[in-house]
Amino acid sequence: RVLAVTAGCRHSLAVTDTGEVFSFGSGQYGRLGHGDQEISYVPILIEALRGVRVSSLDELLADEGCRLAVSCVAPDVGYVEDILTSNGFAVFSISPYKRSHNLMVLEVNPTQMPRSMAQGAALFKSPNCVSVGTTLALHALHAAFGLRDVSVCTLQSLSGRGDALYPPELVQGNVYPIWGTKENTETYIANEIAALVPTESLSVRAHRVGVHVGHFVDVRVRVRDAAALSSVEEVYAAFEKFAPLSHLPEGALPSLPPRPLHTMRDVGTPRPASHCGTPKPGRPPAARGEWGGMAVSVGNVKLADGAWDICFSLVVNNMVRGAYGAALLMAEYHQYLSARPDELLRLARGAEASGAEAPGAEAPGA
Repeated sequence: RVLAVTAGCRHSLAVTDTGEVFSFGSGQYGRLGHGDQEISYVPILIEALRGVRVSSLDELLADEGCRLAVSCVAPDVGYVEDILTSNGFAVFSISPYKRSHNLMVLEVNPTQMPRSMAQGAALFKSPNCVSVGTTLALHALHAAFGLRDVSVCTLQSLSGRGDALYPPELVQGNVYPIWGTKENTETYIANEIAALVPTESLSVRAHRVGVHVGHFVDVRVRVRDAAALSSVEEVYAAFEKFAPLSHLPEGALPSLPPRPLHTMRDVGTPRPASHCGTPKPGRPPAARGEWGGMAVSVGNVKLADGAWDICFSLVVNNMVRGAYGAALLMAEYHQYLSARPDELLRLARGAEASGAEAPGAEAPGA
């Protein structure tokens, strides 16, 4: 028996009284959840959710056995996150709603989690998917050379929000500049990067392109210690050395890749369709360096290009590390620290004493 139906402009979902979910309509970009892009004119059970009960918000609030939530709600229904936190839930969110609140990328500002937990925070926010991948790479360069000026140009895929926002002829087989549209992506990215990584100046331009999964980002930087740069290998070494959470016991955070940045030296890499780490059927998630989409691929490094000291490209999986994967990592670290109150207190006191990473708590105007 069907209890509820959600009808969208291109596809619909139905939930039964046993908690099963059926989808039908356009399967473009995998939106039906069946592992393909086929159209379905009749409701089909989403096999990936078999055995998972889909419940209403009221049922969730009444369930005393669950007090953790991963949220990806649209901003116009972001009040659901407020309802959850006010009812004792810890919410790990990738939603644009209140995105400037308690902003974190674990490897970029790792003390933000224990600091906010010690202060009683219940809402933990991951930034825009481009911001996640870009701040990881920039923080690695900041640690090695110091950052001065940064320019970011994105070519963002259509999965996620992009496929439903624009008429197909504007974005399929095309490049569509985002500035001035209903997306505030350039502003979000600029504010989030500025909150998480120290720079003197920052420029962001964003575009939608006809790619299924994977955001491509072109990054150019001026560094404080340009004299330390003599070869591209020093840049690759900085990326490969960057592993701020490597001190955690193996398996402490099951979704954490050994290193967040996967370096690629081959010409013509990285590429979204080839190197965003989307898991393939029959292939273990860690079979490639992208760690099933949880690591960010970086490459195409060039030195001394005009005004810029370092140019490089990256690909972030906007459906994994840039989305639910970021929320999952926050939830795993939250649980890890919750089970170790002495370590939580030590880290929180250390963060307060040093004053480190306080700017990461809020992104201005995001």
